[in-house]
Amino acid sequence: MIRIMQSRPWKVLEYIQKSIMVLASLTILTLVVVQVTLRYVFVRPLMGVEELATMTGFWLYFMGASWGTADRSHIKADLVNAFVKDPRKLLWIQAGVALLSLGLCIFMTYWGWQYVLWGISRWQRSSTLMIPMIYSQVSIFICAVLMVFYFGVEFVDNLLKATGRTPLETDSESDPAPALCSGSCRKHNQSTSETENRPC
Repeated sequence: MIRIMQSRPWKVLEYIQKSIMVLASLTILTLVVVQVTLRYVFVRPLMGVEELATMTGFWLYFMGASWGTADRSHIKADLVNAFVKDPRKLLWIQAGVALLSLGLCIFMTYWGWQYVLWGISRWQRSSTLMIPMIYSQVSIFICAVLMVFYFGVEFVDNLLKATGRTPLETDSESDPAPALCSGSCRKHNQSTSETENRPC
């Protein structure tokens, strides 16, 4: 577990994001059930349900993307482990991938902010219910900012591991020493172990 995940701000963000995802999921499910019932049972479909579902889906999809970044459960097509066997090289590659993802998310944040400004200036509305589209468009920018933060944490964590320093991860059952130890450190641990096991 990463220590920053135990902090109060992280927990608050986690609660907010999960609450939005649950609420959005229930809203979309309710809208679909209501529309199907009205259309095929009462043969009186309700206008505008698709618009509400689409605008709610914006928040569900992008909030899910940001939380997948925080939980590091986003989809990966990683074949590097099959070719690179050196643990230190793997850590450097992971740090590079996190840095590249961070850069892409920074660009996405800039683009998302420009999109929000464009949406405010145009003030587009949905065709049926006349709901301002900015309510769904702003989700892109907010979730991009969250992804920048989470990828930044992942990059720092991988960089610390690759350089042999104490990583951001901690486990009560594991050794709190850095993930990769230098040769002198290994020799010191080996000599200490031999001294402890030497008979009196």
